Amino acid sequence: PAPSRRHRRRGSPFMAVSWSVHRRLHACWLVLAGGWQLLDRNCWPDFSVHYSVCCHDDLPADPRCFTDGRTHELCCRCPASTCIPGRNCSAPASSPSSEGVAAGGDVFGPDAGVEDFSAQGLSLSRHFFGPLLCNGPSVRARRDDFMVETKGGGKRLLRVYIYRLHRRFNADLLNRLQLGGWLTGSECDYGLTLCTEEQWNGLFSVYRQFATEVLILLKFLAAPPGVLTTNPQEADLFVVPYFAKTDCAESGNGGRDPCWGKCKCATAIKYLFEELRHYRWDTRGRHLFLATGDMKDLPVEIQAQPLLVSLGASFCGGHFVVPSPALDQVLQPGTGFEERDAGGRAPERHVFLYWFGSNDKEWRNKIVDQLLAYRDQPGAKPVVVHQIGSNYEARDIWQTDAKSPKLVLEEMYRSVFCPIIQGDVPHQKRLFDSILTGCLPVVIAFPAHVQGETSWWLPGGPSIDRMVPFPEDIDFRSFVVEVSQTEVERGGFVDALLRISSDEIARRRHAMQRARPFVRFDFGGSGPDAFSLLVRSMWRFLDRDGRRSAAAASASTTASPAAEEAAAVVGEAEAEPEQFDCGMPPPLPNGGTLMYGHMACCPIRPSAR
Repeated sequence: PAPSRRHRRRGSPFMAVSWSVHRRLHACWLVLAGGWQLLDRNCWPDFSVHYSVCCHDDLPADPRCFTDGRTHELCCRCPASTCIPGRNCSAPASSPSSEGVAAGGDVFGPDAGVEDFSAQGLSLSRHFFGPLLCNGPSVRARRDDFMVETKGGGKRLLRVYIYRLHRRFNADLLNRLQLGGWLTGSECDYGLTLCTEEQWNGLFSVYRQFATEVLILLKFLAAPPGVLTTNPQEADLFVVPYFAKTDCAESGNGGRDPCWGKCKCATAIKYLFEELRHYRWDTRGRHLFLATGDMKDLPVEIQAQPLLVSLGASFCGGHFVVPSPALDQVLQPGTGFEERDAGGRAPERHVFLYWFGSNDKEWRNKIVDQLLAYRDQPGAKPVVVHQIGSNYEARDIWQTDAKSPKLVLEEMYRSVFCPIIQGDVPHQKRLFDSILTGCLPVVIAFPAHVQGETSWWLPGGPSIDRMVPFPEDIDFRSFVVEVSQTEVERGGFVDALLRISSDEIARRRHAMQRARPFVRFDFGGSGPDAFSLLVRSMWRFLDRDGRRSAAAASASTTASPAAEEAAAVVGEAEAEPEQFDCGMPPPLPNGGTLMYGHMACCPIRPSAR
């Protein structure tokens, strides 16, 4: 848009920047001052020039951007020193190189309490998140999260090397997307702090479900001293601080026109691998890429990596599915809903079935039709249906009578069953919201594309353990209610739920409560969470050779005749030709959604053959 008359009257530096430069920098958005007030510093009274113009690393700072005491350091970066209220001021060392900074001890000393991240974690977080976060990571991590088992059976801290990448891969993407979100009216940030939006705010409300990559990096940065290292030779894990899904969402235009489908308009990926100085054939399996979008919507360069986190469906090996972020305070441990439950103040679950979702999918329409038909019957139990319509061309994507995100969570908290039916892709945030609100998830059980396995997405879709986080540690089937495809086609979805006894509901809810901590990232670090299981899962992958050696040594010293016979059977099975799940989606009609972005061939487990 052209500069406003108000801009011209104020003599804005916007007028000093040519429109060709603006187009080249993808900087066509104006920024409201209200958003910047969330930074605890009012850099841009009234209207401002775009972050990309005033804060671009590769352009000289225009002095007209910074008047009335505002400086480039204050508005685009973090100040050279930071004083955290109640703590000592700190001025950590910094370095422009990609090697990071010298490792240090506890930043705030032995009396710092939870402020126990290292000097390196503080310096890197200021680099990756300035000026949004200047006092260090906004989350806390537990020392136990980073303890890993050695081959000898002992324990030690995981050693993690985090590249100090150029801000084009992290801060610039995040800040531009954040400014676009504030422009649409959102009062919340992109996963840095807990916040519930007062109303739906266009695409930014959609993007926030992809912010897990931000939380994971913050958890690593919050690691206690002894975890982060600047020596690549001693690193178990290399973390690549490139926000792949954020790049796809921001797309160089503040998130107004996102990139789906292999993320062809990502702005930073083309420069990434030349910055990874320690990325080689023998180390690529230890480089963790942060890409918490749906697999098909990620850059193909990221899909091809052997170690990454995404929202799935996963390939094999080091592809880990993680939950969507629980950014609402009421979903965090010890507060909100859990506090009400513990205090005996939980409301009655008077809503039998609760639906909130779009109405543009075949199987969703089947389920909603059955819900509405049941609701109209005399004597029916309460059913709540909020459908979502969308007009993407008009950027009106929240056409619903569910007035706010807060209302949706409160209604789920008062419901018994929450259907989780066929989204655009296998991953759905509502699965984790239902678990955290205590509403039993209900899915359709389809035959997967691997014979003998089940998919919760579509006929011929990915098997369950490719769809959900940490299937080795969380027994989702102990609490998720499955209704067969055949039952749904007969119109019996609601009848199947009516047949479930109160005892079974209580048993499933108890199992779901046990799983609840592990499907969210705990901002306060009060106990084991999704990050704990992620590190455990990654260590299984990183230390697979060590675990094989330990298992072989144990078997050779303790093998009974029965164990030897079992080993012989396993040996015969391994001698058979290996069968593979090649990850190819089923044929879909025009406009259908593919499950995977690339073909991936993974060995099929013997139990699934």
